[in-house]
Amino acid sequence: MKLINYNRPFPTNFARFFDDHRTMATDAYRPAVNITETDEVFELELLAPGREKDNFNIAFNEGVLEITYTTPTTDEDSKPRFRLKEFRLADFTRRFKLDAKMIKDEAIDASYINGVLRLTLPKREEALPKPPRQIAVG
Repeated sequence: MKLINYNRPFPTNFARFFDDHRTMATDAYRPAVNITETDEVFELELLAPGREKDNFNIAFNEGVLEITYTTPTTDEDSKPRFRLKEFRLADFTRRFKLDAKMIKDEAIDASYINGVLRLTLPKREEALPKPPRQIAVG
């Protein structure tokens, strides 16, 4: 039986490349994230349906990728009076520590389609897998 350490956000080798900073402990809402890897890129998908793409703020500073969503403030008179409210679109912040040796931070790309924020994090040339070196037998 394999035990999973739920204190680490990525119990596989992702842990050394990404480290989810849990500095926003007071956040009541924390959107789910999937991270996949190919030979060339990491792809991060953050599930955040019902948001406006202009209200996302994505920043990269000193090896930390920070994704923040802030709901715009509305005038008290224009707010709807709910009879029933079972969900809310809460603000959130997710932070990920990136290994600067792995990621081309100047080439990070983001899109928001159908409630999923997708970030493509290209790998630096030196992080790409190299084919095995063939050695001739003399």
